[in-house]
Amino acid sequence: MQKVVIYGSGQVGAFAAYIFSYSRDVQVVGFLDDDQQRWGQECEGLPVLGDGSLLPKLLQQGVGGALPAIGSNRARGRVAARLEDQGFRLVSAVHPSAHISPRAQLGGGAIVGPGAIISLHSTVGRCAYIGIGALISHDVSVGDDVLISVGCVIAARVDVESGAFIGAGARLVPAEMGQNVRLKIGANAVVGAGAVVLADVPPRAVAVGAPAKVVRYVDAAE
Repeated sequence: MQKVVIYGSGQVGAFAAYIFSYSRDVQVVGFLDDDQQRWGQECEGLPVLGDGSLLPKLLQQGVGGALPAIGSNRARGRVAARLEDQGFRLVSAVHPSAHISPRAQLGGGAIVGPGAIISLHSTVGRCAYIGIGALISHDVSVGDDVLISVGCVIAARVDVESGAFIGAGARLVPAEMGQNVRLKIGANAVVGAGAVVLADVPPRAVAVGAPAKVVRYVDAAE
């Protein structure tokens, strides 16, 4: 059994602990959190041990796996890099009711919720979050540090680039048929809840509505 620490004791961290509770191969020793007010408290019955300064000690104690569980894509990616730099292996949390095709690829540090489906020839990057009931069809590429919310449908031949956020119930569908036709959601773009995206969304753009239209751009620092 591998020992794992979850970095982040908020809603995403609690969700990850819930998923890990189904695994006989993972022992979660507790949480780390940069919010000092959370130290000494419990989350899902597990202790919040402290902040990242405890990472070397945890390694010495045989805790070799870690999962960054933070809602912010940018923060999740930063924590993942720190964990890897200090020698931790990024462990994914996959709910037993999720289906991941043997011919799909899932990066380390991913969270895959109940009922999610990742079909064949699709790739999901490092530290991606795939919400409850999300459907990722065949031949889809999901980049690192992406968040795909509950109930999203991503049709075949869609590229979701790193750092993008896809809101609850959004639909991403190429407007035309054909193996060479792909839909692209740019890096750090935001797709609003319930949006129906039929055309490319540029990097850092915010797209909402059905059909989705770009309404503004997020600042690079957001």
